[in-house]
Amino acid sequence: MNSYKDCNNAVDEKKYLDECIFVVKEQSFYMKQALENGSLRDTLKHASNMLCELRTSHLSPKHYYELYMLIFNELQHLDNFLSDKKKHKKKFIDIYESVQHAGNIIPRLYLLIIVGRNYIKNKDIKAKYILKDMTELCKGIQHPLRGLFLRYFLIQMCKDRIPDTGSEYEEAGGGNIDDAFEFLLTNFYESLKLWSRMNDKIIKIPSMQEEQIVNNRVKVLKEKMDVKMLVGSILVRMSQLEGMTKQYYLEKCLPKLLLYLSNINDSLIQQYIFESIVQVFSDECHIYSLEILLNAILKINTSLDFKSILITLLKRLRYFIESNKYELPKEIDIFHLFYDHLVLYVNRTLDYNGKTAYNANFDGTNKYKTSNLDYSETYRNAEKVVLTNNGSSDASNNYASNNCASNNCASNNCASNNYASNNCASNNYASHDVNKDGNTNNSTNFIESTNDQISSETLGYYDSTEQPSHVSSNGKNNKSSLNNTNNTNKQYNCNYDNNHSYNKNIYKNNCSSNSNNRNEDEYVQNVVKILQVIYEFIFLCIRLYDDVTISKLFVLPYTIVSNVNLNNDMICEQVISIIVLPFNYLGLNALKGKNMQVLLSNIIDKHKKKLSLNIIDAIIECRNKTVMYENVEEILKYISSIFHEKVNKNEDIFNLENNSITYISEKICKFFHIITNTNDIDQKYNICMLFYKYIENSSYIVHLLPTVVFTLLHIVTAIINIEAGNSKNSNNVNNNRNSGSVNKNGANNSNNNDRNNDRNNDRNNDSNNDSNNDSNNDGNNDSGSNFFLEKKEDIYDEESYDKDRIALLAQYHNDSVDEKIITKYNMYVKNIFKFIHTNLQEVASQIPVLTFKLFLHSAVVVNNYYYFVQTHSFISFDNLEAICYEFITQPLIIYEEDINMSSQQFECIIWIVGILCSYITILENENYDNIALKLTQHANKLLKKKDQCLGVLKCSHLYWENKKYRNSTKVLECLQKSVKNAEIAMQSNNDNIILYVYMLQKYVYYYEAENIEITEESLNYLIHICQEYCTKSSSNNNNSPFKQEFIQTIKYIQEKKKNSNTFAKINVNAVPLRVE
Repeated sequence: MNSYKDCNNAVDEKKYLDECIFVVKEQSFYMKQALENGSLRDTLKHASNMLCELRTSHLSPKHYYELYMLIFNELQHLDNFLSDKKKHKKKFIDIYESVQHAGNIIPRLYLLIIVGRNYIKNKDIKAKYILKDMTELCKGIQHPLRGLFLRYFLIQMCKDRIPDTGSEYEEAGGGNIDDAFEFLLTNFYESLKLWSRMNDKIIKIPSMQEEQIVNNRVKVLKEKMDVKMLVGSILVRMSQLEGMTKQYYLEKCLPKLLLYLSNINDSLIQQYIFESIVQVFSDECHIYSLEILLNAILKINTSLDFKSILITLLKRLRYFIESNKYELPKEIDIFHLFYDHLVLYVNRTLDYNGKTAYNANFDGTNKYKTSNLDYSETYRNAEKVVLTNNGSSDASNNYASNNCASNNCASNNCASNNYASNNCASNNYASHDVNKDGNTNNSTNFIESTNDQISSETLGYYDSTEQPSHVSSNGKNNKSSLNNTNNTNKQYNCNYDNNHSYNKNIYKNNCSSNSNNRNEDEYVQNVVKILQVIYEFIFLCIRLYDDVTISKLFVLPYTIVSNVNLNNDMICEQVISIIVLPFNYLGLNALKGKNMQVLLSNIIDKHKKKLSLNIIDAIIECRNKTVMYENVEEILKYISSIFHEKVNKNEDIFNLENNSITYISEKICKFFHIITNTNDIDQKYNICMLFYKYIENSSYIVHLLPTVVFTLLHIVTAIINIEAGNSKNSNNVNNNRNSGSVNKNGANNSNNNDRNNDRNNDRNNDSNNDSNNDSNNDGNNDSGSNFFLEKKEDIYDEESYDKDRIALLAQYHNDSVDEKIITKYNMYVKNIFKFIHTNLQEVASQIPVLTFKLFLHSAVVVNNYYYFVQTHSFISFDNLEAICYEFITQPLIIYEEDINMSSQQFECIIWIVGILCSYITILENENYDNIALKLTQHANKLLKKKDQCLGVLKCSHLYWENKKYRNSTKVLECLQKSVKNAEIAMQSNNDNIILYVYMLQKYVYYYEAENIEITEESLNYLIHICQEYCTKSSSNNNNSPFKQEFIQTIKYIQEKKKNSNTFAKINVNAVPLRVE
């Protein structure tokens, strides 16, 4: 066989390619002229000259493909000419015979294929005969590169001319699916043989340096993989056959493909072909042939990179199952099929580089038992069984069988092939250690007792760089040893060719340290790949099976982790991916998996943060939110390292855009809400306390504590509403006693609306527009534009209302209440209030505004819990009023010490006024008056006079909204103080005139609520001031906020005057009702 003639450099090769392209274009031009003239003879002549350029050996596969495609496109003109019989007026049999007289074999065969393609289309002869003839003639090209392109050309030109099931050529009697498959299969095997011979291009000269040999080998392997598409395209066309049914694939296609593949002792080729088989054939075929395919991958070649093949197969099956889960046949046990093989793969990977000795116990079941026979012989026997079951085969099948046998003999005679030893080792490596009773040991026994078996006393270690004692020392091919099943002392009878011996001498001359590093890197890569395989296997099983089956999946990764060094980042990251995967689909239930907790504990410290964050992300995204205290306790133990991470103290913890603390805290808070997402009060309380133990001294305590506090308050609210479902009436009572959710301004106005609607039905039409508290009006917008939406509070007895509420609650708490449970919950509440008070004080200086609001929220919950205690006489909880008072005074202390910004101070006043007016009812009068006085003083000390005016206006509600604490005189004092502040504010800025409108609205509100301190003179005075200013500025700013507010207020008063005599003495006649 001629060897390749490599060019000296890429420049020379490119130059040579340009010369070939010039000749092709020239001959193509003359060929087209001949086609126009209708001269078939000249056409074939110039086409032959053009095709002669494909005889070259000076081009790499890449450049040869470029030349081939140029010629292929030009040959389409010839093909179109031949397909039209009217143009050449010749019989195809004559043309078919004439092109075979071409002087060179390359042009002869290319022209023969083009003519044969059209000969089949004409249907003068059966398609199967022409296809078989062209296939046999193509054997005349034995040059690897030229032969592969010729076979590729044959398949491309005849892919639509084969007698497939349902095709026109089958109907014409040109053959059937067997003939079509045989045509593709024969070309596939011939292409495999040509492809495998590209190794002969490796040049070995004694004077060459090691670097030159390595570079030459790398170049050859690269060129070898550049032509893989030429072979893979045959498999693609084979999978597209209409007659390629599941049964046909199982009985004929796959056995023959594996038979031919076993005869090619080249791991790169086998790797690619296995991946192609997995990718091109249907999912249904793979599911039913899973056991055969897995056995083949395991046993064909030990140097085969089975991991990439398995990953591709597992992904393919997973995608199929995700969309067709219920179509999976029940008789196919995917779990055990893969699991039994993965046990062997794990052992083989760990055995690499002497990490652990091969243990035959790994291969556990008889169904995977192999003899010492050659693997190709096994598939020949399988093929004979298939043929016997299906009856006698036709002549073409017999021919293929004979041809395969001869090829196999040729393959066996090539004792110098480098991969023969690999195939031999594979068969012996996968053999079983058979017990006296004829049964093999269970593979899972080794997995479950790995820790015991990895000790030096149990396993025998050997150096992978030395030849094992049981390997034949002569290095010759001993075929009889392959067939001798009794000769167990020669388990590894490997064959070494000259390449292997030469490379071994080079290896011994290299530096031992570099060699060890290279072996270690390769070992790491192998471990990472097997972990990737296990990852895909677990992923597949999670999508397919229940929790019980999935819990068994982590034995395999545990075995690897127990035998490898997790200090390697690549291995550790892959282990983390495997650990995190089940949390994405099972949530906290993933901890039930066998050895899962051991895997978590084996992760080294530097990777624990990444593991923790990944687990948290997985639990957040998981749809399974089932929570159990035991699982929470375990998971917090493993992710606790993240809580004690050292952070940069100079970093602004509230810089939300560029801050890792905020980012991580957000994730942890989401995680906390998930683990506390349960209706079980005991479990929720215990989880909160447990979580706090881990974050108590954490850098994230400032961010996480508010989340814990809100959850604890939610627990108290749940206890308060524990019997709310007993009746509709009790629900209504609990609705009146708001659970403590506060709006942005600190005031939830629904309570006032309900009470007012119940007590003031005769004013229902007006109250629909008066429902909102003034805290909403002025708190954010400073506008007061909807003052008339504020509703006056009817005079009623607050104390009698509270008594009625307690009595109504007690009515529906029947005698069957479990006192022990309520008493236990009462202890929880005591601990919660103490916890909140203690911990909020510690973080008040860091998050003052948020702590301010949390204390107020807690005060609301304490207020509500007071009425719950009153309805259960057996509960003992003293000083709830004192606790509520403490939770209100603490915000005032925070206000004075830590809140310095004027805007925040004004917002805080709005908050606390809204809370006191809407929710707090259990304080003693003296305590309430102290708080109200303090708030009024703080409002009067705000930085801006405008804020002082609005703040004091808000504080006036403290003395009116709640009948229990009502004081008309104090209301008037607040209003009068607001008027003084407004007068001072007007001196600095005339725009503050709008403050008078706000005060007018408040006067109207209290006047309508029948506050005896509010007189008609006060209202007329404010109306006069506003009217005077409005008159002065009538020519400017007609649409100013002041005018709009004032006019709306006057309209409201006029409407009231029409409907009742309440505002009869208010003078609004001179006020314009619209803006001109």
